Formats: sequence, C-alpha cells, structure tokens
Amino acid sequence: MKTKFVAFLTDFGTADPFVSVMKGLVLSRAPKVTILDITHEIPAQDIHMASFYLMASMNYMPEGTLFMCVVDPTVGTKRKILWARTKHYQFIAPDNGLISWVEQNEPLEEVRYIENRKLFLKNVSMTFHGRDIMAPVGGEVANGLKEEEIGPVTTEYIQRPFPLPEQAGKRIKGQIIAIDHFGNAITNIRGGTYQNNTVFSIADRLIHGVKPTYASVNSGEALALTGSFGFLEFSVRNGSFAKTFDVKIGSKLESLGTLDD
Repeated sequence: MKTKFVAFLTDFGTADPFVSVMKGLVLSRAPKVTILDITHEIPAQDIHMASFYLMASMNYMPEGTLFMCVVDPTVGTKRKILWARTKHYQFIAPDNGLISWVEQNEPLEEVRYIENRKLFLKNVSMTFHGRDIMAPVGGEVANGLKEEEIGPVTTEYIQRPFPLPEQAGKRIKGQIIAIDHFGNAITNIRGGTYQNNTVFSIADRLIHGVKPTYASVNSGEALALTGSFGFLEFSVRNGSFAKTFDVKIGSKLESLGTLDD
C-alpha cells in the first residue's frame, strides 16, 4: 500500500544522528514521501509511553500514513519485527507490544513478520535494527512494496491489552497510563464517563471536580481536567503533578461520587 507520509516515533532523542539516518534511508527508497515526527522523546525503552502516544496521535495523521515506531529494548535478540495495517494506516515496529493499543482506534486487519532479508541493509548490526532493517523496509513499503514480499502473516505477535477502567455505578477505578513532559498524569478514563463535579482520590489526595482549563486554579494548585487526547488527567498549574505527588505510570485512582452526594 503506497503512501505519501511516513511518521516517526522513537526514544532516540535528537542529540545523536539515529533519527536522521533512518529518515535518509526511507527517503533514498521513497524520495517523494513527506516525513512527519510524532516524537523522539519517549523515555528510553518505555514501550508503555510509546504505545500511548501512538494511540493518541494516529488518528490526527493523514490517511495512509506509515508509522515507523522504534522503541526497542530487546534489539539484537530473537524478538521479531512487525509490519501491520489497519483500515487507514500501516505500522512497522518491534514485536514487543508497542502497537497493541492501536486497536483502541482501529482493529489490526493484517500483521506480518518482516523476514525478507533482501530488503535489509547488507550489514545488519545487533544494536540498530531501526536503521538496518526497519528504515529500508519502510522506504520500500512507502514506495508500494507488495505485502506478501514483506514476510509471512502472523497472529502470534505480542499483545499488551489496554488497561480499561473498572466502573460500578457512579464509581470508577482507573490508573495512570502516561505522564507527559509537563508532569501531567494521564489516566485510562475517557472523557464523558464522569461528571464535572466528580471527586477523585489519587495519591492520598482528594481532587474536587473537573476543571475546564489549567488556568482554572491558582498557581501551584492541583486539578483534574479532560486533556487534549480525551482522557482524564491530573495536573498542577505551573508545576508537575507527577513530581509533586510522586505519581507514576500504574498509580491507582478512583472516583468517590460527586460533590452533591
């Protein structure tokens, strides 16, 4: 499935040439594509955050975009590399669960192991499969490579289920699934499943009500709001909720009814 857009998501940062050499390899095979950068600031080896940002950003990309996702703590081992597609997008990523949460938006229609070594660089290092395997394959895919030339279809890839919240009546139990670089703690609870006057308990603290903006409270004050990706999040105005209250990915929270109860 030929595409005009290739979007990169990595934990490489931008201080080293890792991102640029991957882009160069894609463009050498598909010179007419437009390169997009989702982020290169995923915390090192953090598959969980990569999964969230891929899920949260994919539907804002042009239809047909190929996502090149390289957060790969087991590079050089026997882990596989995947190509996958949904109705509107394609993905290349290590087989480590990174693409699992894509299915919160669209079901995966086909997944293949990338095994056609003719597509790889001649010398494949043990530490940079993003450059030596994923980028050249990505360039060929973007240029219209037939799917059957990538490798065999599989259903045995690693899947990490999205942590759905638990709901009983008006009460919801959830957890933190991402922390952005502002220190906002993003939950697995989607907007529209709680009321604006809901009281939440997190990190031994009560947060009263859901505010419309970060500026709805005084500087240094904690608040809850529905973030830009549509999930409930906890913040500190002009500060970091995660650092202030020692909240981490996986930290639990629950609603305790509403202010009117």
